[in-house]
Amino acid sequence: MICISITAPSVNLARKEIKLAKADLIELRLDLIKDITLHNLKTLLKKDKTIVTDRKNRMPLLKKAIEWGASYIDIDIAAGEKNIQNLIQNKKKSKIIVSFHNFTKTDKREIQHKYAQIKKLNPDIIKIATFVNSIEDNQLLFDLIKKRHNQKIITIGMGEKGQISRILGPLLGSEITYASLEKGKESALGQLTAEALKNIYRINILNNPKVFGLIGNPVDHSKGIYIHNETFRRLRQNSIYVNFLVDDVESFINTFKYLISGVSITIPHKEAALRYMDKVDPLAKKIGAINTSIKKKGKLIGYNTDVIGALTAIKEKTTIKNKKVLLIGTGGVGRAIAFGIAWEKGRLLLSDRDVQKAKQLSKELQSTYIPSENIFSQRNIDLLINATPVGMQPRSDNTPVPKEVLRKILSQKAAVFDVVYTPQNTKLLTEAASLGHTIISGLTMFNNQAKEQTKLFTQ
Repeated sequence: MICISITAPSVNLARKEIKLAKADLIELRLDLIKDITLHNLKTLLKKDKTIVTDRKNRMPLLKKAIEWGASYIDIDIAAGEKNIQNLIQNKKKSKIIVSFHNFTKTDKREIQHKYAQIKKLNPDIIKIATFVNSIEDNQLLFDLIKKRHNQKIITIGMGEKGQISRILGPLLGSEITYASLEKGKESALGQLTAEALKNIYRINILNNPKVFGLIGNPVDHSKGIYIHNETFRRLRQNSIYVNFLVDDVESFINTFKYLISGVSITIPHKEAALRYMDKVDPLAKKIGAINTSIKKKGKLIGYNTDVIGALTAIKEKTTIKNKKVLLIGTGGVGRAIAFGIAWEKGRLLLSDRDVQKAKQLSKELQSTYIPSENIFSQRNIDLLINATPVGMQPRSDNTPVPKEVLRKILSQKAAVFDVVYTPQNTKLLTEAASLGHTIISGLTMFNNQAKEQTKLFTQ
């Protein structure tokens, strides 16, 4: 069930939010309503769909909520066993949620201990909400769901890395997930809007879906959650696509291999992820980087759809054969594009702040290495490609090549391609366009490679 948390600071504003809230449940956060009283509490209750929560654990308010027929009462374990038992013994038709919160970390021993402690009180639902510091912390919460037996449970991972718990938790058996009415009205870090949970992720429709996602760092800029989830909806597939904010690829795969059916892979993990595949497509192996993995018969297979994505985007605007191409950035996506340019017989120049990596790739492709400090001295570049994250939001005022350098190094009919697509019109592309050059958006590449990923995800 989706529950919208009402975070208004006054009774009047709370009434307005309640009218707008369209979800299975609403949560009244009494501790946030400054003018709440025993009298006006009654005017806020929707008896068949309200969770009454008071982090200040004011027993008179909670008892009155029971008397007036609140569906659920959420009381923190910090209120003490005596108070909790009193509520449970006198709950009438209300259901009691006993919760534990840790706003700094998710500790395995602690949450197991708190779960056992709360279970002895025999509440209707146990709620464990902790701050997630690594993507793997979510699995500790998922384990509680798995081992709950007949006990109803809610698990919430707070923070950006805990967002997957809010999406996947209900699909794994967590009773309720909490959402905001709109952006800016979150009751906890990492909370999503109810609209996103329903319309992007479809958690109120899916049942034991296949799980796909994006692994990278950062991930919040990606449009994959919109493209792939919309594709799954259109094809009526019981599948979901989420963002995994990953620090360590090996740890992620070891932890979540059982859960995922496939993943997209973005910076900075495209090269590292290849090492943990059970099998790698020959082209991806040659490139030395993957951006896609699917699981078949328990085995992870790596692919690279960046090549076709980039080449298609470039060839829609210009030709490659015999063109002088300067590629900046030789990480995962840079390597893929470099192999594509070499395949199309472009005259490739490579540059990267990581000198060893750039020189090694130049050697592999029999191309030319250009030190970063010498880019300004190049002339007659026909195609400039930025394969670095420079210029990506939130640092969209940056550019890998200043306008005055573009003016010197580009040929008259040159094209400029930026793999960055947030923003769509990066500073590099904007300045290149102002000089009269053809520009190629990274969004085109992204859409092209996403189409190829979709074929793999839905085969």
